[in-house]
Amino acid sequence: MYTISRLVNSNVVRSKVPVRWNSAHKKLNKLLSKMPLDPKHIAEAQKQRLKLKQKVSKVSPGIVNLQVLGCGAPGTPASVYLFTDQTRYLFNCGEGTQRLAYEHKTKLSCLENIFMTRTNWERIGGLPGICLTMQDVGVPAVSLHGPPGLDELFKAMRRFVILKDMKVEASEYATGDVYEDHVMTLRYVVINRQPASGAREAGSDEDQNQDEATVDDTDYYAYERKRETLQKPQSEAVKSVQSTNWTKREESSVMAYICKLKPRHGQLSLEKCVELGVPPGPLLGQLKNGNDVTLPDGRVVRSCEVRAPDDPGPVFMFIDIPSREYMDDFVAKAELFEKYQQTAAEESDQAIFVVHFSPLDVMRCDEYRQFMDRFSASTRHIALNEVNSFSGYIAAHRIQYHLNQLDEQIFPLLREENNQYADPPANDTDLVRSSSLSYMHIRPPKGIDRTLEASLNPQEYLNELELLPDFKEALAELKQQLAQHTARRSAAVRAEQFPRLIFLGTGSSIPNKTRNVSAILILTSKQSSILLDCGEGTVGQIWRVFGKEQAEEILRSIKTVYISHLHADHHLGLIGLLQARKKLLGDNCECLTLVAPEQISYWLRLYDCRFETIHKDYVLVKNADLLENPLQDEKLLAVGIKEIATCRVRHCPHSFGVALKVASLGTHPETNIEGDVKITYSGDTMPCESLIELGRDSTVLIHEATMEDELAAEARIKMHSTLSQAIEQGRKMNARYTLLTHFSQRYAKIPRLRPDQQQTGLGTDLGIAFDNMEVTLDDLPTLCKFYPALKAMFISHFEEMEQKAIKRGNKKLRLETVKTATGSKECSPTR
Repeated sequence: MYTISRLVNSNVVRSKVPVRWNSAHKKLNKLLSKMPLDPKHIAEAQKQRLKLKQKVSKVSPGIVNLQVLGCGAPGTPASVYLFTDQTRYLFNCGEGTQRLAYEHKTKLSCLENIFMTRTNWERIGGLPGICLTMQDVGVPAVSLHGPPGLDELFKAMRRFVILKDMKVEASEYATGDVYEDHVMTLRYVVINRQPASGAREAGSDEDQNQDEATVDDTDYYAYERKRETLQKPQSEAVKSVQSTNWTKREESSVMAYICKLKPRHGQLSLEKCVELGVPPGPLLGQLKNGNDVTLPDGRVVRSCEVRAPDDPGPVFMFIDIPSREYMDDFVAKAELFEKYQQTAAEESDQAIFVVHFSPLDVMRCDEYRQFMDRFSASTRHIALNEVNSFSGYIAAHRIQYHLNQLDEQIFPLLREENNQYADPPANDTDLVRSSSLSYMHIRPPKGIDRTLEASLNPQEYLNELELLPDFKEALAELKQQLAQHTARRSAAVRAEQFPRLIFLGTGSSIPNKTRNVSAILILTSKQSSILLDCGEGTVGQIWRVFGKEQAEEILRSIKTVYISHLHADHHLGLIGLLQARKKLLGDNCECLTLVAPEQISYWLRLYDCRFETIHKDYVLVKNADLLENPLQDEKLLAVGIKEIATCRVRHCPHSFGVALKVASLGTHPETNIEGDVKITYSGDTMPCESLIELGRDSTVLIHEATMEDELAAEARIKMHSTLSQAIEQGRKMNARYTLLTHFSQRYAKIPRLRPDQQQTGLGTDLGIAFDNMEVTLDDLPTLCKFYPALKAMFISHFEEMEQKAIKRGNKKLRLETVKTATGSKECSPTR
């Protein structure tokens, strides 16, 4: 069959088109219009994966390494990748694992087994994102290993984590159970918690009264599959009236893993085979497989004579003891580890690596130290916890060093520490610290390799700017314009200015190297703040932006969290935030005011009952309740928020925009703003009259701008806004300033504005949001001046987008030519 492009260039189009062909073309057009927008070829990828799996399933691999993916530094997941020639395994998957895997090009297509040491959010929070990515690259099924309850995680998230092309299986295992394949034999060790004396047992009447919630049967992605809904705003899905009661179950056990590689014959020495007269052919294969052979002249060649010594299979293990409540059972099961310690019957059974996910305070207790001391002196202990300092997110630092050259106040350098290995505390000298891409070579046993380890190199990042042709001139022009705003340059004045906007995540859908998913922190005073949306990795962003000490202050300051809608990229970081505050503040942790769609309660209540208690950490205020009666709470007023009002917007069911009335603190000489500040946030939406009314006369509009203008049709299908539409929304509501955010990850560095959009004069001043960007009211008038310097900074990315736009334009022109030639009235495919 001819493709459309071939038809355009053929004589068929130039000549008179037969009626029969015209009819067929209409049918083809109709068929194309119903095809998926972004085909992933999942079925073909799965087929290739199964074929590869069958090929390698009988061979013990010759190369086996452990790779640190997340090192457990503050705000960073602790996760380890075990990879062989063709097979991959993941141990633990906290929030942010997907982003690290993407940045460091970790191949997920061969990952089929994920081993979890615990079922708390710190270990499992990244599973939704990593599984969605695995589905996209063609993994047909994944097995989850760990303590009970892992299967319930995906049941609870089935409405906003759609895994229709990949099967997720989770089974329960007991001490003594074994997992075995061609790579290794893995033994499960269950370690149980012994509650502290007098501690209240999980499942008490106090908690049981909380364990009921309405089932959420909303399909949050139906609008992408049903084009007929595009002609009208999304209606609210009918809410099921069913409710469910759960039995309260707190985490009571964790899992340790003892792994031993399958034996492997020593490598065949071809040189020795030649010396002994072994001819090329099948005899070499027999010798390689450990069999003795008889040569044609009658001589016997023994396999051991021409092979290196056999590798019996080294041992490595993973330990995660969350608290001292688990120590009694851990000590009681010590005999299960003895055969791999100094007392091992064979030297090859002594563990070469022990990976510790346990927190540092547990590792320093006497019982744990004694456990470590019983290993051989050659055993290396890898600590993946707060003993490490650097997250491994290099790309975030690189772009921040670049942006910091434009303005060091709006784009402050990230404050997390680089790798610090020089002087560990005296009681931690036997612990191996690490960062992303630290390698532990298991087979062949080459020890620890840091040559590729993630670390910061600021001078390298600054040197990259020197190579840009027009950047120096653009930067000089920007600096000259900014110099006119002298008042804004005073750090003392700036420190007293509130509200202050800090963009923690400005990308859409999935995390990217340079843009995390949605989260905007609004500081209303030195002691209080509100968070608008809370995508995966938000807590990690806070740690990196503010550094350890100030991050703790920020976590204390967050009094309210607003969730715009229930797509995963807008709320999957919420549990991590609740847990981080509770860990920091303990039992005195103040309840958050959670302003969110009421359907979120099903997910939160199930997690609370089946994994960890969180229901005491928030009070839910339903978005819908604020449609007619804005929230004017005394607690909010005390932290500088005078009013929270919402409206429905045109996206998935239960999607809301929000307007905040915030008290203005400090002087604002550049904007002359006094009294209240109105901040409107769109969430995700296509152009929407209700948002215009809600945000009328806003001081600041923060609006999503997911798509560039040429992709208006795709934006309409996904119910998002284009750049022009977002700008127009600000103009219509008479917003004084408009900040664009939530960019498609195809514009990970800079969105492509038209020349007329790059200047003021559109009825509103315009700014482009970046991750880790800090904006005061006095910064707002300057943001429109940054685009020329940003364009020069990201010129390669910009030119790439320009080329793609030209190709799209040419394709559209070709399709219109076909349409004209055939007389077709069908709409051309949006693809």
